Amino acid sequence: MLLIASGILFYNAKAQEKTKWLLGAGITYDNYMNMPGINLNVTYRVVKGLHVGPDFSALLNRDESENGVEVLKKELEYNFNANYLLKISEGLSLYPLAGINFSKVTVHPINSEPSKKIITAMNLGGGLEIELKTFRIFFESKYVTQLRKYDLTLGTLFKI
Repeated sequence: MLLIASGILFYNAKAQEKTKWLLGAGITYDNYMNMPGINLNVTYRVVKGLHVGPDFSALLNRDESENGVEVLKKELEYNFNANYLLKISEGLSLYPLAGINFSKVTVHPINSEPSKKIITAMNLGGGLEIELKTFRIFFESKYVTQLRKYDLTLGTLFKI
């Protein structure tokens, strides 16, 4: 009986804990590539308002002309960000954001070898998170220093 009671108490305690891990996906846009892309992220809720985690953005290929030559550009972006949710009302929070960015920018002129650059930068920005019953919606904007660009991302977060 004692073993069963302990199991029930343990199960109830685990059920009341808030999930600390969130998995997210969304659509992103930046003014550097001037194209949409996809964003995937994982967030870990460290303590009450402090959250950290990596995210990845793949921006779609873009054809453009540079000095009369057709060029294909693409960007892959890896970030590790921290933010602190400031509760505005029930289910609505604002947050400042800071982090580190690693971007791989490829410029591929037609009929030539591609040029690849790895760029390390800082992220600074903020966002808005709306908590619904089974998921969260987020909108965030961040400035990436070395590329002098702004990223805008709209997505959803799910408890895992």
